[in-house]
Amino acid sequence: MAQTFFRSGLGRLVLALMLVAIAPALLLLAHLGGESRRDAERRAVLHQQQEAAAAVRLFEEMLASVGRTLEVGATDAAEWADGPACAPRAAKLAAGHPFILRLVVVAGDGRVLCTSEGVPAAAVNLGDRPVVRRALRSGGPVIGSPVVSRLTGEVVLPIAVAIPGAPGVGPADRPAVLSASLDLPWLARIVGAMGGEEDLDPFALIVGENGRVLAAAPAIPDLPPADRPSDHPLVTTVLSAPVGWARVVDFAGRDRLVSFAHTYSTGLAIAVAADREAVVRPIEREFLVALGLMAVAAAAGLGLALAVARARIGRPLLALAGAAEALRDGVPPPLADLPTVGEIVTLRRAFAQMADEIARREKRLAEANRELAAMNEELSRLAERDALTGLANRRAFDAALAAAWNRARREGLPVALLILDIDHFKQFNDRYGHLEGDACLTRVAAALAGLKLRPYDLVARLGGEEFAVLLPDIDLAGAVAVGERIRAALHDLMLLHEGSPYGIVTASIGAASLVPIGPAEPRVLLAAADRALYAAKRGGRDQVSAAGYAAAA
Repeated sequence: MAQTFFRSGLGRLVLALMLVAIAPALLLLAHLGGESRRDAERRAVLHQQQEAAAAVRLFEEMLASVGRTLEVGATDAAEWADGPACAPRAAKLAAGHPFILRLVVVAGDGRVLCTSEGVPAAAVNLGDRPVVRRALRSGGPVIGSPVVSRLTGEVVLPIAVAIPGAPGVGPADRPAVLSASLDLPWLARIVGAMGGEEDLDPFALIVGENGRVLAAAPAIPDLPPADRPSDHPLVTTVLSAPVGWARVVDFAGRDRLVSFAHTYSTGLAIAVAADREAVVRPIEREFLVALGLMAVAAAAGLGLALAVARARIGRPLLALAGAAEALRDGVPPPLADLPTVGEIVTLRRAFAQMADEIARREKRLAEANRELAAMNEELSRLAERDALTGLANRRAFDAALAAAWNRARREGLPVALLILDIDHFKQFNDRYGHLEGDACLTRVAAALAGLKLRPYDLVARLGGEEFAVLLPDIDLAGAVAVGERIRAALHDLMLLHEGSPYGIVTASIGAASLVPIGPAEPRVLLAAADRALYAAKRGGRDQVSAAGYAAAA
């Protein structure tokens, strides 16, 4: 034979093709390693999300328990009228509940009479605290916002309840409010203990709505002071959504997997985190072992494949090449049953022509697919938009309402709805004509679209002069507040309406908010908002009503 197989161009080509064939296996192994790391992260995040949800439930249960403890302690006002026994009684009540850091007894004029730690050496007045003022007006426990304590200088979360009037004691001097400072570091330690494996370096964090880090367990170096908001990416991530998770660096620059959930009653965010490197390290060790085994198997397979290629492919093709050379030299080759040179050339030419034709057809097909995709995208956009106002239409609204309702049912959250109807719109059309009526609808829609609502809120035109605003995760008070913003926005338009008693274009707005329970369907919320809308109309229009809420609930 004129040349050996491995020195021929064909031999080098076969060797290169085998190496290329091994490359996808290596890439697949690398992909599987990456997927394994992501699976480990997902499992860790799922566990953390369960911990965060459990921490929120624990917080709410402990908060309710503290409220009940304060209500029981405030039942007998005469006990608190005895000045010398104030501090011991407060200490005993605080010691009975692990979530109470400190108990404070406040007089009617706001002075601190005593605490569970004794009588303050200097006079301290808490009469201007919102939680104290609200407790005096409320019939039950009142939860405050995190504040800097005037007794200790630390940031605390207060909860207070009013003490009924004590016989024979003046209103300014008598004990009026029991206020408990909640032990957030204790809660953080409890949540941190849920983290499980210590080699994952878990920690728990409690963050206020304004970005202040209120507690952490275990103690975290370089933590910002609790009396100042933090713009650290970890804090902003925790406050970015009601629940969720993210991969973010902590205060020391370490790569963390953080899951979080917000409490229902205070807006505090509870976060749990683990060291990402510790989560994926076992997977990386397994990957390195698998990579080594793959390298050994690939080397063995490559040697075997080359041997088979030399015996079963290379030698016959080299013999065919030798026959071609012999034919060129005019020596009749011993072709036996080997294919002739002409047949191979014909096959190559036919394949090249076929490949060219396929490429041309694929190019035409790709162009047609791009045009079809663009047309489908435009049709889909038009199918979900109101032609006049550009807002979402009834079809898009129904789909968004169903999705928000199902999500609220799963997570036990409220979903709110505003339905608004332009007042005396028929008279507007009769007086100014339908073109001006369309212009009015367009102006109203623009005002609604400019409200700067949340990204997942939806403004839609239901038909005619009727609009709707879908507000997931908002209670009735929040929905009414948005309705009042809408009224103000319409007033700011100052659209002339001589057929209205108000002289300008106004709207009646019905508000409703429900937490889906059992088999209830979204039409329950629609019916509640619709009843509230007609209550607003009956009440004189240009107002926000929530009158349909009780009937729907």
